Amino acid sequence: TARVLRRGPCAPRRGCRGASFGEASSVPLGGLEPRAVPLPGGDRRTGGSKPSGWKKLTNAELDAWGTDPAVRGHAYSRPSYEPYKTSVINEHGLGMQPPDGWAVQLVSAAGMKGKGGHSNQDAFSYTVLENGWLFCVACDGHGQQGEVVSERVARMLPLFLSRHIEDSSPDDALRTAFALTQKDLELGFRTAQAYSGAAVAMFAVQLERREAWFAHAGDTRVVLGDLASGTPVFITEEHKAHEPGEHRRLRAAGAKIVERRYDCGEVVSRIFVPRTGVPGLAMSRSLGDGCLKPYGVTSEPEINNVSGLWAESESPVAVLGSDGLWDSIDVEETISLLAARRQAGLDVEQGIEALCRRAQRLWIEAEGDYCDDVTVLLVAPKSSLSRRQD
Repeated sequence: TARVLRRGPCAPRRGCRGASFGEASSVPLGGLEPRAVPLPGGDRRTGGSKPSGWKKLTNAELDAWGTDPAVRGHAYSRPSYEPYKTSVINEHGLGMQPPDGWAVQLVSAAGMKGKGGHSNQDAFSYTVLENGWLFCVACDGHGQQGEVVSERVARMLPLFLSRHIEDSSPDDALRTAFALTQKDLELGFRTAQAYSGAAVAMFAVQLERREAWFAHAGDTRVVLGDLASGTPVFITEEHKAHEPGEHRRLRAAGAKIVERRYDCGEVVSRIFVPRTGVPGLAMSRSLGDGCLKPYGVTSEPEINNVSGLWAESESPVAVLGSDGLWDSIDVEETISLLAARRQAGLDVEQGIEALCRRAQRLWIEAEGDYCDDVTVLLVAPKSSLSRRQD
């Protein structure tokens, strides 16, 4: 993600998350790579050896897992390269077919990032296991190979989670899945993940028990809304370097943090390898971004058990989105628009693509020559999407 869209008279000037931020803070962005930035384990960016016994799973092996008897259905996105075009979805088993009584809608569209075309660096996946767990993953890649990292993360997270969700608590299983996915990047995509990464949001729900969990790292967010009231019930927070807890961890690890504060209260922060001027990461947690792992940028997710809130909501819905959505349409408006469709008797699932296209229009209106990639995912009981008859 290169820019952030803000509406209102006190908005940061255009490009506050792009190269102009570096100019404003006297720290250069882009064009340079430090020659000897250590990655976890003490190896250099292009050096190091893999541990014995470790094997990188190929795409064919991942596809085979999608047809495993323990997996009822699995689907994942492939990046589009044409501006505003939605990503192709590869399906295995029952694919995107939702379980009985549930609705799932998945949309990701490429943005417009200058001449020559750029791939959609967002990615998503959807998985239903025979044991009753459903997983949705939304990723927002960044860096020159962000699409490589985001797709790998979207595919590996559900696989690792499926291996641990029955043998440990959901909290432990989610932490383990994120840690193993980060290790997979470090060992199998060493060069790609050194200066590229992905913000990640994950929703996991046990369909029979309605046990619902959120896990996220970075500025890709997941929201629990109630379509009966049209209001958000729980919202994950973005992980930014200027947040006190994140700031302390990064400083203790020796990261270089540059902040810019605006008169309206807006704060924009970037994270750098000390004495290098790169990479200028806009979030304090992510998967990948190997050059910053020694400096406090962690892949550890923030995990929230929202089962109680889910049960208390009359018409619960989970919406996952990349910042291409949330930087143009805020959480309250997103849930309100979906609730309005429900109230009017319109197809709420189709409202997910409508949100994606609305976000694109707002980017174009505000930026002209720039539109971020936009991903929007919805998971909900079918009953949540239809207005009850009195």
